[in-house]
Amino acid sequence: MSYQQLSNEERFSLDIRRTYLLGMYMNEWGMPESRIILSKTERRIHVEIYYFPATLQSEISRFVTVGLSEATRPSGERVSAEWMLALPSDLGGVNVERVNTYLADIITHHIENTPNSDIPRVMKSSPLAPTEWNATALLIDELRGENEALELIHIGQKTVPLLWVIPITAKEADLILEQGIEEFDTHIESSDYSIIDPQRP
Repeated sequence: MSYQQLSNEERFSLDIRRTYLLGMYMNEWGMPESRIILSKTERRIHVEIYYFPATLQSEISRFVTVGLSEATRPSGERVSAEWMLALPSDLGGVNVERVNTYLADIITHHIENTPNSDIPRVMKSSPLAPTEWNATALLIDELRGENEALELIHIGQKTVPLLWVIPITAKEADLILEQGIEEFDTHIESSDYSIIDPQRP
């Protein structure tokens, strides 16, 4: 759905939400470098993904959504959360377009097939992930390692959580599903590899 297809009220709501969320994001991560838009006309879904590249102050690149929280599932329930994907500055050996494609695919899958935004949520290894990555499964969990003000963002009368989308390996996915998120945290803490490195073994 293009921006022009929205009603005046929907455009105004989107503009306010975008202004507020982008202001929060930019205050933390500087200027975004690019944006892509996902849309679905029949369900009035409009999701924007912004890319914040690594900077001299931070070696972390981030992809973050605006509008995902307002997207509706087939049940009519709203997603009610935004997402942030953090990667090393080299994006795990792929380009921005490839990460955007992957993120767009998993966002679409989440909207269409997941009943709610309860966390932690594990998605098993998928061929949608970049072939350069060893972490082809996915964990959606509470935000970590960022300013606490981003964990729950207050927009008017609504509170929107910003959830962390973390590429994980097939073994890590099994660990979470079989032993719980605490065991995964312990595993990551003892690892020589960064949790945001999708090429970790």
